[in-house]
Amino acid sequence: MYVRMSYWKCKPEYWGEDAELFESGAVPIMQSHAGFVRAMLLATPEDPQRIAFTVWADREGYAAFVESPDLQYIIDMFEHMYLPGGNPDPVEYDVRAQGGGA
Repeated sequence: MYVRMSYWKCKPEYWGEDAELFESGAVPIMQSHAGFVRAMLLATPEDPQRIAFTVWADREGYAAFVESPDLQYIIDMFEHMYLPGGNPDPVEYDVRAQGGGA
């Protein structure tokens, strides 16, 4: 498995709209790619920090998504919400161990 955590800063007036756009826009696009497992948008009220957490079955599926125009399309989709200098900053990880259920 492979994980991407993308950190970005969101203008406070978009609390709520960020989650709606993530679920209705970004997630369906990612679901159309082979190897997509799940996505979550993480945030704390009153804090501009957002983390888009996506899980991929393998590095190859993730790489194909990144190489497609869809990743940039998703980034652009949220552009009006970014604070100045708050554009996405991704960190990518191989999953080395896991536990638990759903």
